[in-house]
Amino acid sequence: MKTQDIKRGITSRHHSAPGEAKSIGRVSRVRDVNAPPGPMIRRRRSRGVNQAKRKASLASSIILGLATCAVMGVAIMLWLLPMLRRQGEAPVAAVAKVKIVSEFPSPSREDALSLVRRAVTVRSEDEVSSLFRMGESTAKEIVDYLSAAEERDGPTEDFEWLSSIDSDGLLLEGVLVVSRGVTEKDVQRLAILTPDQGGSWKVDFAAYARLGAPSWDQLVEKRPEKATVRVMVGQHVYYNGPFRDESEWTCYQLTSPDTEVSLRGYCKVGSPQGEAMSRMFADGNKICRATVELRGVKDAESRQFEVTRVLASDWVVPDGVDKDG
Repeated sequence: MKTQDIKRGITSRHHSAPGEAKSIGRVSRVRDVNAPPGPMIRRRRSRGVNQAKRKASLASSIILGLATCAVMGVAIMLWLLPMLRRQGEAPVAAVAKVKIVSEFPSPSREDALSLVRRAVTVRSEDEVSSLFRMGESTAKEIVDYLSAAEERDGPTEDFEWLSSIDSDGLLLEGVLVVSRGVTEKDVQRLAILTPDQGGSWKVDFAAYARLGAPSWDQLVEKRPEKATVRVMVGQHVYYNGPFRDESEWTCYQLTSPDTEVSLRGYCKVGSPQGEAMSRMFADGNKICRATVELRGVKDAESRQFEVTRVLASDWVVPDGVDKDG
C-alpha cells in the first residue's frame, strides 16, 4: 500500500531393505533390430501425449495462480482506496497539542462521543444552548444548519475521538465526524468541545461549521477589504506582484475542506500576525488550523491576500477576542 508458491512433485528414489535384492532403478529396453518399428512408435506417441498432459496441467496451474493473484490484488485495492482517498485530502485534525492543566476534568471518550452524537442530531432550538457554544449564531441558525447536514454532507458514518487538541490556552477536546459525501468523497467535520464557565463541555458551532464572512466564493470574486476565514495553513513560497519581496513578506497557503480553491496569505515580516503564524510551525508542524483575517490588496492576483490578524491558532476563537478590531 503475493503469490502462492507452486510446488512441483519430486519422485524419491527407492532404497532396498537388508537382504533384499538390489535395484538398479528403471532400465530401458533395448530395441531388437529385427523387430518391426510399430511398438516403439506407439511408445513415442504415448510419451508425447503424457508430455502434452503435463504441459496442460502446468498451464492450468499457472493460470489459476495468476487468477488468484488478480483477485487478491483487487481485494487489497478496494481496501486501500478509501484510506488513500482520505490521506489525499487536507487533514481536518492536523496537529496534536499539549494538554493544558485545568480545574475542569476532560470528558471521557464515551462521554465526548455521546455529546457529539446528540449535538449533530439536535432539532429542537430549546436544546441547542446545552450542547453548543453558540457564539454569534442563533439557535434557529444552528438547527437549520444541522437539519440540512445530510443533504449537504451526506449521511454520517463515523465518529472518531481525538482526545486533547488544546490551543491558545483553551481546553479543547476533538471528535472527528465523518460523513459519506454526496459525491464519492468523504466529508470530515471537526467537533471541538470546550467547557463553559461552569465546566459544562459543549461543541463550538463556528468551528464545526467552519464559519467565515464573507463566503469563500465571494472572497475570491469581490476581494473585500476585510474577511474572516477558518483555514488550513501551510508554508508556501509564491512571491509575486505587491508581495514579490521575500525579505518583506512571508507566504502561506490557505485551504479549506469546503472548496478546492486555495489562497495565498502574506504576513509582513516581524508583524504581530507574522510572529503568530511562525509560532504555529515552531514545533515542525507541516499544516495547522487557524482563524485569520484577510484583506485584498491593490494589484494583487485574485487569490493573493494580506493576513492582517490571527484571531486563533485553531478554529475556536477565545472569548474576549475583538473580532471587529
